[in-house]
Amino acid sequence: MSEITVYLPTTMTEQFKKIDKEYVLSDSSVNEYGFRLLTTGYQLPEFQKNPIGYYMHQRDKGVALKWDDLKVEGDALWGKPVINLLNERGAQTCAEVENGFLNAASVGHIVVLDYSTDPDQMLPGQTGPTITRWYNKECSLVDIPGNGNALTKLYDAQENEINLVDLTRERPVLNNLHLNLTRELNKALNLSADADGATMLAAIKTMNERIATAKEVDLENILLRSDKDALQVQLDNLNNAHAKYEVAALLDRALEDGRVTILLKEKLAADYAGKPQELKSLLSAMPAYRSIAEHLKQTNRDNAAQQWTWDDFETKDPAGNKLKELKADNPDRYQQIFKEKFGS
Repeated sequence: MSEITVYLPTTMTEQFKKIDKEYVLSDSSVNEYGFRLLTTGYQLPEFQKNPIGYYMHQRDKGVALKWDDLKVEGDALWGKPVINLLNERGAQTCAEVENGFLNAASVGHIVVLDYSTDPDQMLPGQTGPTITRWYNKECSLVDIPGNGNALTKLYDAQENEINLVDLTRERPVLNNLHLNLTRELNKALNLSADADGATMLAAIKTMNERIATAKEVDLENILLRSDKDALQVQLDNLNNAHAKYEVAALLDRALEDGRVTILLKEKLAADYAGKPQELKSLLSAMPAYRSIAEHLKQTNRDNAAQQWTWDDFETKDPAGNKLKELKADNPDRYQQIFKEKFGS
């Protein structure tokens, strides 16, 4: 059998190659899944932190490229691919790009920061929500844009996978509530409409400090009595509005986590209005809902584990969690498989 010589690139220029060809990574048009990603809401700095891509979204095949010269221009996100020649199909990918066989880019692992179901923002043929603030964690070269592996998975800021169907149900109402409360707070604090939560809290803290200072020094040298009373009323209103905002956010999250139902959410919103800390303590003690089918599946898995041998536990439960459970719940069975494996 003849020997096979494997050539590994040794210089930097042999390890990657930048292609002088611009791709449209995304625009605001309706994709084949019925929703659309607004270019105006794209968070470019987030992707620029690590602008990698794969071939056909195949992460298990390794990083195939990175993107350079990224820019938002017009209604589109543009970029130029830099091919990783050390990837197992790097040379082939490079050739396919240069020869015009890979002419499309597709964003993947999309993180949804905000969205809307407002009909005024929907285009003809659109059936899903309008993603108004977002970014992606990778962008692959593909043969067909919007392919079956590309946009099907969406994530929230905590890396929880989002079901596209869920974006058309309860969350939009809660988002609108949060948006209205945020605007109310920002207006009262003389902040810009898009000021974030940290800025809002800092402004409220500053106002609290002003009230505390006014109580400790001669009011005649700072502000008139009427000004102080008006400031106190304004602060009380702001604190109440912020408490409502926190309660709404806590219930929004609890609904997503399956800790409360829609009916229970409405009752808790009324019972804990203005009491976010008490609500937070209550929700933290509530387990996530599990369906009967999930309980049965878990029970079947636990029953199956009761019949495992010591080798089964080492193979199927390398972390040893189920073996610990067996030792605690069924010590006789634990002793039996221990003796079968190691003797007395």
